[in-house]
Amino acid sequence: MRPELAEMTPERFAEFVAERIVPRVPENTRIGVAVHYDREVDEKSAKGLAKALKDNGLALSMGSPGLHYYWGFGGIASLDPKERNAANDYARRAVNVFLGPMKAAEDPRCPIVTDIWNGSFGYEIATSLVREMLKYADESIASLLQHAQSLDKNARMGVEPKPNEGHPAMIYQTGGDVLALRGRLERAGHDVSHFGLINEFGHTEMVGLDVVQEYAAASLENAIIHVHANSQGADGVRLGGAGKYDIDFEAAPSSTTLGIAQILIETEYRGWLEHDIQPHPYDNAEQNIDRVVRSICNWEAICRTIESGALDAKKLRALASAKNMMAFEDAVRDAVASAHKLSKQLYAAGLGRSRNHGRGGQMPKRSGATGGA
Repeated sequence: MRPELAEMTPERFAEFVAERIVPRVPENTRIGVAVHYDREVDEKSAKGLAKALKDNGLALSMGSPGLHYYWGFGGIASLDPKERNAANDYARRAVNVFLGPMKAAEDPRCPIVTDIWNGSFGYEIATSLVREMLKYADESIASLLQHAQSLDKNARMGVEPKPNEGHPAMIYQTGGDVLALRGRLERAGHDVSHFGLINEFGHTEMVGLDVVQEYAAASLENAIIHVHANSQGADGVRLGGAGKYDIDFEAAPSSTTLGIAQILIETEYRGWLEHDIQPHPYDNAEQNIDRVVRSICNWEAICRTIESGALDAKKLRALASAKNMMAFEDAVRDAVASAHKLSKQLYAAGLGRSRNHGRGGQMPKRSGATGGA
């Protein structure tokens, strides 16, 4: 799509992020990069990529086995034992890379996460065989988790649910499905202290569910492992939402994103916040970069708005108790507007730093990742 990026290598990508994105984001942001095995990193390129990330002040935030590239009809949940075994072997090789040579690029304050995206774990016709597919997927994930823990006892791993795409129906469709899986693994005797939900905002919105509720439920079980921030739209400005394909707009201030941020802050979430967005074909390369920067600025503005007390839980609770929902709504709308205004200021400040080729040396407070599924 971008001729000027045609010769991109893993090492050059690390330099590209450091040169074009890092100087433009808020100075308390720690930038990481998410990769897929084996399209973006493999056994041959891992050592060089890990060095390039470290040399450029970046970290590896997430690694995902690219099972969907090769096994399109079930993967680790397939009813075909040959496909299932091949997918399991592939996933294990991916973990060996993430927790082997790529471990050198880990930030110990924010460890690498293995993301099991279920893009190939699906079906077209619903029959009782779905139960069998779920059983196979559970067994495969349990085995992969044990393998990861044999390499690093604190290995972090999660499942990223999605209702559909690339099949009409997927094995793990919602956050509730992943929490149920986590419970089954725990009852079977597996250590799930570092295993849980990788929720992508847009995936929940695709099926018309409430993303804030999914985060609230997962937080009660301390099961939020990694966050994929984006939007389907349907926010009063951009079209999208339930029943649409996975649009992957950048994250933006909304009542939903403010609610998620407040849950993460109140529960002291310590993990990566990944900006999982798609370049738009009508944008040039500079505009694509701008969207990444804008998404990071939006999230920082959302967090600062929450930290300012704009949606103080005590105040909201009093309004809700009094059933004064118009004032409640105004408080949320005002917070959304405040976050949007602040984001524009952060974005403009980043442009100034970029022109001056400078960047502060503050210790990171927020962890953001770019790239991903």
